Amino acid sequence: MNRKHLISWIMLAVSLVLLMAVQPYAAGYGHFRRTMLAELLMQWKDATWQHGALLPFIVGYLLWRRRNEAAQLPESSSRWGFVLIVFALLLYFAGFRANNFYCGYAAMMTLLAGASLWLEGAQRSRLRLFAWLMLGFLWPLPFLEENIGYQMRLMMVKTTGVVLNAVGVDALVSGTALQSMPNLEFGRKAGELFSVGIAAPCSGMRSLFALLVVGALFSYFRQRVMWRRFALFSTILPIAIVANMVRILVLIFAAMIFGQNWAIGDVEKEVSAFHEVTGIVVFLVALMLLQSASWLLNRLCSGLGFKRSRTISRQVVSSVS
Repeated sequence: MNRKHLISWIMLAVSLVLLMAVQPYAAGYGHFRRTMLAELLMQWKDATWQHGALLPFIVGYLLWRRRNEAAQLPESSSRWGFVLIVFALLLYFAGFRANNFYCGYAAMMTLLAGASLWLEGAQRSRLRLFAWLMLGFLWPLPFLEENIGYQMRLMMVKTTGVVLNAVGVDALVSGTALQSMPNLEFGRKAGELFSVGIAAPCSGMRSLFALLVVGALFSYFRQRVMWRRFALFSTILPIAIVANMVRILVLIFAAMIFGQNWAIGDVEKEVSAFHEVTGIVVFLVALMLLQSASWLLNRLCSGLGFKRSRTISRQVVSSVS
């Protein structure tokens, strides 16, 4: 890296610090403007977005991992990079005037993409595309919780109720709550065996975004072909739903065996230790399902490849004869 190139990257780093950590940007629902860095640090305290604090280290590792490949590519410059930089600065200003953090997030992503194209060219930027895409998970998007979270809760309750009834456990679905059906023969009242309210954190939204990060990395390292990576990554949403449903079923069966207080606790006051520990179940089940999906994808592709090669060999033999 020559001196002029180094100075350019230093200027970019200083600009990012000024735009994110020094310049007050938006107030959100507050009374005074905060910097984007202050907003990130505040949002990262929420369990839904805690994974964002790890993304700078993950992206740094991805860039370091391919540093030798990048060094072998020729340095160049793309005019489209300058266009993206100008657009990013205009978007940043628009977000400042509109008091909107999301415009600022998009502006930072666009600025990094433009700087990479302008300073290093299309070939090196293409090599670092996945790292740039992973950086997109850095930014918290709370509006998705409000728009999607309630629908996921309803779907989770209905699906879990269907599974319970299918295995012989009579369950009553009421809004976003699940409880056992009354049994006159044994003198049980409704909800005596179990009564679970699917709160917003239990809807799957809290684990969904972290699983998207895990799934993206898993797909990238387990598959080498681009379309296979996209195919495996596309399974994350249904896998997250299934994994979260497994956790709810574990809680319900534990409540039936050991009691409601031991398994779930008093949700209005304090959840039980077992309830907290079962959060790990979501990630364990998701990883097993991801591994299974990757194995099935490899088997399917290898089977198709074998059939194709056998067909080609037959055509070659017939043409020769």
